[in-house]
Amino acid sequence: MSQERAVPASAVPLEEISSWPEELCRRELPSVLPRLLISFIHSDSWIEHIQILKIIVEMFLPHMNHLTLEQTFFSQVLPKTVRLFDDMMYELTSQARELSSQNLEIQSTLRNILQTMVQLLGALTGCVQHVCATQESVILENIHSLPSSILHVIKSTFVHCKLQTFCRLFLRKPILFRSSSWNCWIWCA
Repeated sequence: MSQERAVPASAVPLEEISSWPEELCRRELPSVLPRLLISFIHSDSWIEHIQILKIIVEMFLPHMNHLTLEQTFFSQVLPKTVRLFDDMMYELTSQARELSSQNLEIQSTLRNILQTMVQLLGALTGCVQHVCATQESVILENIHSLPSSILHVIKSTFVHCKLQTFCRLFLRKPILFRSSSWNCWIWCA
């Protein structure tokens, strides 16, 4: 263990880990990454998810073996990240229905959700950039969770935007939207 820290890796607060130098991250990867992944998986807080995800992507992903990215990182984190994104989209849509110029609390909530989504998208962008920047050949088998997760997020984002544009055309009237997989009422704001 490094003498740069006074506490074991298992008890290091996220704020401290986020300030570690690159060499310490490389050295502590085998002991810290499993603990971060467990914290990520068991966390119920959007903010904590994003903090952990950002730390893993920014501080530890550069030191991970490209051949084991799927097994050690993507398969464990990306499914929950996609669910988190879907939950935020649902919450954003639900809260937006109640939005009015007088409701400052909902405006603040929407702003916070959007800021959290931007951070999540930034972490996913970091994953894609890391894989694209590698000098080695990347085998799809070693990253197969990444493309499907990214495509899901992109599709969800554009479907949401498309629905919002479509709704504006009909001036705040409910529209029955039919898809091959679901039916729903969309209240256009």
